[in-house]
Amino acid sequence: MKLSMVITPPNEKRLAALRQLGGDYAVHYDMFDLPDDLDRLKAIATIYERHDLPWKVAESGPAIDRIVMGKDGAAEQTERYKRIVGHLGQLGVEVIAYNFMPQVSEDAMVVRTTFDATTRGARTSGFRLADVTAQTMPHRETAIPREQMWDNLERFLKAVVPAAEAAGVRLAMHPDDPPLSPLCGLERIMDRQESFDRLLAISASPSNALTFCIGCFAEMGTDIPVLIERYRTRMPYVHVRDISGTPTDFIETFPDNGQTDLVAIFRKLHEIGFDGYLRSDHAPQLATSESDGPEGYAMQGHIFAIGYLRGLERASAPAGGP
Repeated sequence: MKLSMVITPPNEKRLAALRQLGGDYAVHYDMFDLPDDLDRLKAIATIYERHDLPWKVAESGPAIDRIVMGKDGAAEQTERYKRIVGHLGQLGVEVIAYNFMPQVSEDAMVVRTTFDATTRGARTSGFRLADVTAQTMPHRETAIPREQMWDNLERFLKAVVPAAEAAGVRLAMHPDDPPLSPLCGLERIMDRQESFDRLLAISASPSNALTFCIGCFAEMGTDIPVLIERYRTRMPYVHVRDISGTPTDFIETFPDNGQTDLVAIFRKLHEIGFDGYLRSDHAPQLATSESDGPEGYAMQGHIFAIGYLRGLERASAPAGGP
């Protein structure tokens, strides 16, 4: 397992801290887009290389909002995506983690109804479906049918997967977060296990893959070790976070006080010989930490999480293993 971490913003102090924690790789996270200019992408890679953190995973970008909803400009976004995939392959990036969620709020696709919940007294995010209204979650999208979204996804993958294969890049689809559909009046298609079966059937290429987000699959109520076995050859990237609650009413927790058996999950990852990238996902904000990044990405919560994951990785390894 290649322990990695989102560092946003990727400043010198935070990158140095990741190396000190024993992190092997940095994940470049851009919520909305990536530049399509090779020199600008090289500049991003250089930031990480200065700290001996090879850039192997790009998360969220490039933008595909018009592709998702089938809007004018979708074809141009697809061509731009292919161009960026080629550039990233040249730079040694191996995984692009993306999602197919519509823009359900003004500033995010992931939906949370509060960032002031608490877990062990630490500030964290939560979601209550009962709190979602047109007033609390305004958006400018026009709803389209679920099958139309599937058509849009299939068209996108048939165009982009060959470019990803040529570049040596794997496209790793992230589940909807939360995995509910419709939400805010908009369909969301990556909301259940059957959706991932259908996704992977669109193309058998290794470049058509998934991001195994433990938190999202926990929200779905799935048997996570069984799913890991099912998708073992198609999951180059794992997000580790935990929750407490139900799909319609939950909070995010620390990795050691949620409802998921992470020990069993890590044992399963060892069993299948998982050698992909694994990162701590959203972390609660400790009382001593400043808000030095987007919600869920303050550094101190992740310092705890990455240490806990390193311990899980080693404690769950089979006897005689690394």
